[in-house]
Amino acid sequence: MNQDEENSEVLEDWEEELLAGHRWGRISSWYGIKDNTGLEEHIRLKKLWRLTQPLSKSAKQIIKQISLLEICNWNLEESILTLCSAIGENEPTKLSIGHWRSLTEERLKKIWAYYLSLLSWLKIDETNWFDFLLISCDPEKKIKSHIFQLLGERNELKELCVERFCLCLGLMLCSPRKSAQAKAHHAATSVIEEEIRKLDPDNQVLKFPKFDVDACSYYGFEPCRYNLFRHYDIVISSIGAGKWRAVMPRDRNGGLERVQLLERYLSSIEEWVNGENKKEDNNENKLYNKIHEFLGIQDNVKLFLASYLVSLLRSQQIASKPKNI
Repeated sequence: MNQDEENSEVLEDWEEELLAGHRWGRISSWYGIKDNTGLEEHIRLKKLWRLTQPLSKSAKQIIKQISLLEICNWNLEESILTLCSAIGENEPTKLSIGHWRSLTEERLKKIWAYYLSLLSWLKIDETNWFDFLLISCDPEKKIKSHIFQLLGERNELKELCVERFCLCLGLMLCSPRKSAQAKAHHAATSVIEEEIRKLDPDNQVLKFPKFDVDACSYYGFEPCRYNLFRHYDIVISSIGAGKWRAVMPRDRNGGLERVQLLERYLSSIEEWVNGENKKEDNNENKLYNKIHEFLGIQDNVKLFLASYLVSLLRSQQIASKPKNI
């Protein structure tokens, strides 16, 4: 079979994920350059895939779980390890992987604590029922205190901007993209934004496009993002200071740290795939040893699954380092 015939085949779900715009298609879509790495990866993995046929039901489920994990996920490290264990045992993990399904009760409580603390700050009379709700998710009032400190003394512009942010968070928490609540959200935000423009015509406080549920994913406000609470703090501190990022400038090393963190996991898996074993009993190799123990003895199915896991995450890692493209 030549490459043209292979490319004309109906793609499996895992192949579509591999070549998607948020995976190997990201380099071309983000930076506007021609990049064939995704096609090369597709050919390489397709060869491994053919050696696994027919795949068991368990292996197919693991593929689906691998496809759900992205570099920006807040539970990335645990997810990679549990997927390695799943590959080694040929049993799907019971851990919820990726996006909203990965959210734990503890994380959801923290998200709600931010939201309710902002609503509490907006409340101006003595009957503040939001504080009653906060007891369940911020019993020591640490998050409320943090937010109140960032916001400082209230004024009309701050109140409008906080209400604007609350509308966004409320919509994100419920995610009703096509619903009566979404229609009410858009109506309310248009009124609030008009009032904000009167007090801040130069857009000094909230420097981003229309702040709706779709814009949220771009600006890092999806609840499953690893740096979600830093993004919350950027907005809240900007409102408090009256100027965008006056308190929290850009962290030039944030993305680099994520890339380096991921490299420790991917390089360990790749060395297992390549048949390398440098097991040593020292602290530096604890992660390496754990991953190799989870994966166990090589077979065709394990090699494909492990290679697919690395490839999906490597595509996003490379796209996060434009200087290396």
